[in-house]
Amino acid sequence: MSTRWLFCGVLFLQLTVVRSVTAQGVIFPSAGAVNRAMSGASTAAPLDPAGATYWNPATMSAFPTTEIFVGGDFIYGDTFLASGVAANERIGENRSDSGLSAAPVIGLTSRPRGSTFTYGLGIYSLLGRTIDFPGSETNPVLTPFDPPNSFGFGPVSGSATGLQVAMLMSKQISDYVSVGGGLTVDSVSLSLDPALFAERNSNGTFPPAVNGRPRWGAGFEIGLFYSDHEKWNFGGSFKSEQWFETFRYNSKDQIGRARELELQFSLPSVFSFGVAYNALENTVIAADVRRFDYGHAELFGNAPDDGGLGWESIWALAIGVHYRFNEMVSMQAGYLYNQNPIPDADTLFNIQLPAINTNSVSAGLTVALTDNVDIAGSAVHAFTHRNQGTILEIPGTAIQMKQDLGTFSLGLRFRL
Repeated sequence: MSTRWLFCGVLFLQLTVVRSVTAQGVIFPSAGAVNRAMSGASTAAPLDPAGATYWNPATMSAFPTTEIFVGGDFIYGDTFLASGVAANERIGENRSDSGLSAAPVIGLTSRPRGSTFTYGLGIYSLLGRTIDFPGSETNPVLTPFDPPNSFGFGPVSGSATGLQVAMLMSKQISDYVSVGGGLTVDSVSLSLDPALFAERNSNGTFPPAVNGRPRWGAGFEIGLFYSDHEKWNFGGSFKSEQWFETFRYNSKDQIGRARELELQFSLPSVFSFGVAYNALENTVIAADVRRFDYGHAELFGNAPDDGGLGWESIWALAIGVHYRFNEMVSMQAGYLYNQNPIPDADTLFNIQLPAINTNSVSAGLTVALTDNVDIAGSAVHAFTHRNQGTILEIPGTAIQMKQDLGTFSLGLRFRL
């Protein structure tokens, strides 16, 4: 058994028997105002360059000229952590000071006149999670590490941010079928304090893993798109695992002695299949099914006993409707369901990177400013979801994480 498990077991066992002491997924489901309003349903519904480059490069062939989408997504999360021990009747709840984060989005598609090739570029944010729980005298997980009075982690923080650049190309191989693919290059910064993946210090605390340089990774994606140009579109795509260089941190122990920490990290592969129905006047109805393979991604899929997060691979379903009122105004609405990748039993080891939301709704509006410029805005609400269970299956203990998310997006689309 790893020292991390031993330490946490001792922590909560001590709290149980000493009565007098004072004790998703991380991948964004969509990119850009229009695609977010559709809840990401774009594998077979190419409505704008951001959505096309994000989920299925083959759909870029649907844009006959050069188009650019430039925008931003603004994300606000409300995350709470509660824990308690029945033996000493101590329970507390604390809110993370996560604040508002911004995620840039750029999507470009360009098809030279008379060519069967379309070239694309996508620039998106990766991850975008921030957690900052204060220390507490009543919430056992967040109490100070002060044996024999308390055995918590103290304040807990985590930040995961990054950027992905996708360089893409598609080819129209017939009137009905196109294929596409390309390379992705990633940069991610990850800070965790305490570093629960590391071996503990000699006094039982965990070292910090903060202020490391951004680490680089890469992968690829491929896609297929079919349209009968009357009623039905079908699409499929595969995003490979994003492989990263080893994360290294110049850390220190409890008295300031140097420690070097290492962490293996990757983002999961994603399979997507989509269908869109276009026969209704001025209306597109789209649905996507996705498989996120978190169970085989480094860090996420590793067992907590091995310093990982214990995530499971999940399925997601996105449904979106696009309706055009006239030549100037259109609207979109969507619903997204995805399974929660974090088992209740592993809640403790995911308090720094929670991704537990399972249901969200979205809506947006697009207005033509000129013949060649549109402005789009959308809002997404992810409903409150809870992970809860006992601590390491120890009777008389409890831990709960709850979170809801809101996103507002704004962007401009240019046709050149």
